Parts: sequence; structure tokens; C-alpha cells
Amino acid sequence: MQSSPDPVRLARIQRRFSEFATEYAALPLYSTVCRRVAGDDETASLLLAARPGQARPVLWLAALHHLVLSRPDLPAARWYPSVIGAATVPPGDPWPDVRRTVLDHADELTRLIATHGTQTNEVNRAVYVAVGLAAAAADSGAAPLAVVELGASAGLLLGVDHYAVELSSPTGPVLLGDGASPVRCSGEDRTGVGTLLMASGAALPAVRGRVGVDLDPVDLAAVDEVRWLESCLWPEVPGRVERFRAAVDLLRGDPPTVLRGDMVDRLTEAVDLARADAGDGAHVVVLSSWAMTYLPAPRRRDLAAVLDGLAGTVSHLSWLTAEPPGCVPGLDGPEVPVEGGTVLGLQRWRHGHALPAAVLGTCHPHGAWIDVSLPPSAP
Repeated sequence: MQSSPDPVRLARIQRRFSEFATEYAALPLYSTVCRRVAGDDETASLLLAARPGQARPVLWLAALHHLVLSRPDLPAARWYPSVIGAATVPPGDPWPDVRRTVLDHADELTRLIATHGTQTNEVNRAVYVAVGLAAAAADSGAAPLAVVELGASAGLLLGVDHYAVELSSPTGPVLLGDGASPVRCSGEDRTGVGTLLMASGAALPAVRGRVGVDLDPVDLAAVDEVRWLESCLWPEVPGRVERFRAAVDLLRGDPPTVLRGDMVDRLTEAVDLARADAGDGAHVVVLSSWAMTYLPAPRRRDLAAVLDGLAGTVSHLSWLTAEPPGCVPGLDGPEVPVEGGTVLGLQRWRHGHALPAAVLGTCHPHGAWIDVSLPPSAP
């Protein structure tokens, strides 16, 4: 822990904790902890060790979550549903136990914060990924998919077709993917787009090639790497940790390929690898979900340029994005705050020709609901 913290940076960090507590007031543990950290210099100052761009409350929370998952005997662990089960979490104020644990293990937590970044594989994002893939492929017939995910972490979203994705809406439930899967994902379909997809025959196509790119890929066979990824999940959201563990178990035997490196620099290589598995006639879909937001604006434009270049060699190419407003070049979407904070966008190239970019709609960042429409048909 730093003995003389920068007061300006510390104030900014504590303001972020306060904002998080307000925004996520429905989470009893995390909102309470963040509200108290916002007024506690000693605990908040641990986040000063974070790498540039990573000084966010979610990193602090992930470090503590990692600690209690590794050490369930610590005082704070009894407040975590992911450690002891939701039914046995006690009533009362978690802060005394949390503060004691944080200060007693400040050096270990500081090392985690200094050497790690937040990574997630929120498996329920498969809700909008499955719908987006089906919408992207609606004009591609039976062509198999070669999916490339940017910012893939362990690549769990690349297994979307192996999961059961259920959409509920007033028009009735729709199931995409594998209905017999032990990994169950679900979300509210506010517009009935799932019913429209099924009626048009545009179900989730077969995925024959799947490759990810990430600065720090997570090896599903490495226990501590998987634990860090689990630590980045919010432990009090019902079903979230259990779904993650089920997906890890399902894919561990045959994990997707995830290349280590910069998503712009290795995009072409990732596309080539995915096409090698799926065949040259495959429809290539490049996917990003809350990954572009971490790129500076010039690199976002570089990525768009790489995709534009790939369109000359790939007959069917799509770019499916689920990102905060204003993060995706070429996508004319809302640049003001939107419900859920996530805009689902689609850009397509067919036989080298760029189709008009489409904002499909908005969605909850973790797939709890989608509010999207089908893109215009390709000419």
C-alpha cells in the first residue's frame, strides 16, 4: 500500500466507487462495499497500483473476490455467495469483515491489482451473441460460420452454439443453440426478434471455425487463470458463477484457440485460422463484446481498416459489435447514454461490397434482455 497516495488520483478513484455503489444499488454486497470504500482512504488506495486504464472499482472487487475464492477461511468469505452459497449468506453489514480482510492482506491484493486487468467471460452474453450471429447470417443461406472474437479471454463465448439460449417474449419462448446443453442462458426478448428469426428460417448457423484474440488469454486447463476470470464475475448475481463453471467444464476438453496479442495486429491471422477450420466458403463473423471500449480511438479506426481490407478476400464478412455508444467506427448509433449501456451493431461486406451499417438495437451488457430488430435484407 502506498504511504503517500496522490490525493487527486485517490479522490477520482473514490468517486468511481461512489458512482458504482449508486449505479448497482441492487447488489447488496458490492454496493455496500463500494459505498464504504468511497469514504475509506486506506482501502481505496490499493487501486492506485493499477495499470493505466485499469483503475476501476471492478478490478479492486475482482482482487478481493480472488482472495476469498482462494482462502474461504478469511472473514470476508462468509459474505460471498460464490464461496458459501447464496442460501447461507448471513444478514447484516459485511464491511467490518471486508475491511479487516483487505487490510490484513493488503500486500497480496496490491500485487493482484498491479499485475492483472479485468477480464470477463460473462456466458449469458451468449443471448445477444446468438441473436446477433443469426441476424448477421440471415442472408447467407446454409454457409457455416467462422467466428473470431476480439477480447476473448478464455473464449467461452466462442462456444455459443454449444449452449442452450432461451429467449422469452410475449410471442412465446424461442430456443437457440443446443437445447440439451448443461449451460443454460436466458434473456427477455422485448421485440420478439427471436420469433422473427425462427419464422424466417434464420436460426443460429453451425459454427465450424472459432478463434479468439486477447492480450492475456486464459487457459481453461490452468486453475489459477480460470479462478481470476471467475473472480471478475459479480458473485451475487443469481446463476452467473454457476453458468460460468458449467461452460468451463463443457469446453475444457476441446477449448477454442485464443491467440495472444493485440486484436488489431492479429485479426487477419485469426480470420485465416478460423477459415482454415470452417472452409473458404464460410461466413466470417468478427465479434466484439465490451472490448472496443478499451481501445483508443485511433486503434478502433485501424481495426475498421483491417476489416475493410479483409472484405476483398472474404466473400461474406460481418462485424458484430456489442459495445458502449460511440465506440465503433462506421456505426451511426446513439452517442448518449442508453438503457443497458450496450449498443448491438452490425456491419456487413458481401463479395467486397459494404452494406449500410445497422444499429440492431440495445441490450443489457450481460444479456438479461435484448431490444433489437433484424437488419435490412442484403440486396
